[in-house]
Amino acid sequence: MITTTLSARSTMWTLAFITLWALFLNGFQLSRQPVSEDDYYVALSAINYMESGQLGPTMWNHPCLRNILVYYALQMFGTGVLGVKGVSLLLGTLCTPLVGLVAQRIFKDNRIALIAAFLWACDALVIDFSRQGINDIYLSFFPLIAIYLFYRHRESGRQLWLLGSGICFGLGLASKWSAVFPLIVTFALLLVTINKETKDAIRARIVRYCHVTALLLIVPALVYLLTFIPWFGRGYSLSEWPALQRSMFLETSQHVGYHPKKWDDKDNRAYKWFVAPSVFVDPFMNMDTADGDPRSLPSFDKSVTVVLGYANPLVWLLVLPAIIVLLRRGFRERDEGAWYLTGLFLASYLPLVASPRPIWMNTALSVLPYAIMAVAFFVWTIAGRFKRNNVVIASYLVLVLIVASPLYLLAIGKGTRIPVLNNYLVEQYLVQFKKEMPSERTPSAPGHVSAVPAPHENK
Repeated sequence: MITTTLSARSTMWTLAFITLWALFLNGFQLSRQPVSEDDYYVALSAINYMESGQLGPTMWNHPCLRNILVYYALQMFGTGVLGVKGVSLLLGTLCTPLVGLVAQRIFKDNRIALIAAFLWACDALVIDFSRQGINDIYLSFFPLIAIYLFYRHRESGRQLWLLGSGICFGLGLASKWSAVFPLIVTFALLLVTINKETKDAIRARIVRYCHVTALLLIVPALVYLLTFIPWFGRGYSLSEWPALQRSMFLETSQHVGYHPKKWDDKDNRAYKWFVAPSVFVDPFMNMDTADGDPRSLPSFDKSVTVVLGYANPLVWLLVLPAIIVLLRRGFRERDEGAWYLTGLFLASYLPLVASPRPIWMNTALSVLPYAIMAVAFFVWTIAGRFKRNNVVIASYLVLVLIVASPLYLLAIGKGTRIPVLNNYLVEQYLVQFKKEMPSERTPSAPGHVSAVPAPHENK
């Protein structure tokens, strides 16, 4: 392993610079990116939930934290871009320093932390969902901040840090249930630590077991329950709440209400993510009208946007080799950090692989932070075998950035403006949309707009 020579101060300044860069990438021309049906329905769902306790119209089967956060963002910033997408923009950007800070504590190496933060900041899938109202970026943020607070607890011994960790895990559960997996792994690590520290002091061990159970299991469950207050305000009782959870679980696990996509949807199995180039496809109609005249027909070229979250192959295809190297380190050196990160990755990823229903790449955001940390460790380890290790690392990061550049344009919806890509995107993803556009030979009635596709209710 290479010896770390980067000071803590230099690390923090570099991490701050990478975070600002991430903010620029996530926010660049965000106000010019066409608003999707999902964005509209996210805002509508937030208003429905907070003002009348109703679930939906989009993603009713997932927990309700997004509705609460977006509603207050709408109250604060209005119904524009910041109101609908501001929470995702903020949390997606804050994931960058969190990835670095968590990686630093797992590996105790500042340079691995910075590599991980860099890889996260320029990932197209991360950028894609940091610019959407849909809450998939929450799947990364809340577990990451919970893990960071857990490490702060271990460093200081202060229980407030552990309480904060439990609250953040609860907020993660209130975003999507996938947060339960890093919660279980963190809870297991804490139990093992207590077992080592108490040894033969059985009474002290039991007391500490009960203490961490309250903070890391009961507190998250209470936070999750509290996010349903608007639903209870509609007149439902606590005895009816389990039936709602069962309905949500059935829809999430089976997708019986799923609407088939209008294009050839291939990347809908989790096992493909790290073994073949994969992409999350999100085509939608903006329904812009020509020349600002609401009576005129919308133009296809102006009315359709394709947002693609392509997996950078120079990063994603290294994930499984990185996990193998990480496991090897765990076995050979009995390294707690290696075991913990491996556990976080496998516990988050394997249930998705085993799922019988389609799993799209937006759900990869629940796994991606741990995958990217593992890749950063892998790259650092491989570079350590060369005399000019810094040149090897710099070359790799430059290559990642070169590949990430065109993927960035696709992630922010600019692909249809690139001549070489426009025809491909239309033929691959937009043929059905084009068929549904009103024909110029059949004018619509004044004020008529063609039907918009159903929102992605089961993303």
